Amino acid sequence: MKTCNGIGKRFVLAMIAGFAFSTAVLAQDAIDREDHVLSDGKLDDKDLAAVVAVAQRHLTELTDSVVKNAGTELEEAGIFRPMAFMVMKSDKVQQMRLEEKAEEAPGQVKVLMYRAGLKSIARRGEIHASAIAYPGSVEKDGETIRALVLEHEHRLGISGFKLIPINLENGKASFGKPMSQEKPFQIFYDDKGKGDSSTS
Repeated sequence: MKTCNGIGKRFVLAMIAGFAFSTAVLAQDAIDREDHVLSDGKLDDKDLAAVVAVAQRHLTELTDSVVKNAGTELEEAGIFRPMAFMVMKSDKVQQMRLEEKAEEAPGQVKVLMYRAGLKSIARRGEIHASAIAYPGSVEKDGETIRALVLEHEHRLGISGFKLIPINLENGKASFGKPMSQEKPFQIFYDDKGKGDSSTS
């Protein structure tokens, strides 16, 4: 009986691993296709689960990269500069760099340059997801708290803001629980409802 239970457990684990692998393959297929999921608006349950899993992983990786880099700058200088990251077609996260002269621009101008640059790259189909981060603030219990503002988008249909409270104490940076909300598409599409990828 123990042998049967052992075989049964191994069988179930193999089934779960097989499902996870097939979901990952489906997701990669969905994300690699030129006629991506927003093109016809049709998505079955399997496609939806796969797409959500991949998009969530990409956005988590982008958020982790932003928080790590902002934390390092905060601990070194007490502030952090606007920054942008993207998930390339290779599935790797890469930081976007501005030209040396542009690095001297005011923060608001740098955010506009990041948006324009990411939009150009996204409309050519070279990235899967993007994130732009910059300093901000949030009101909580009548108090203004420093925050990291994170704009993120994914070409599979996700666009939102995260406000992440910042605490810098004794030279050590920490981040609070993110507050999220949706935002209109700016990088990948012009109209969230239509999934329009035109460059107009």
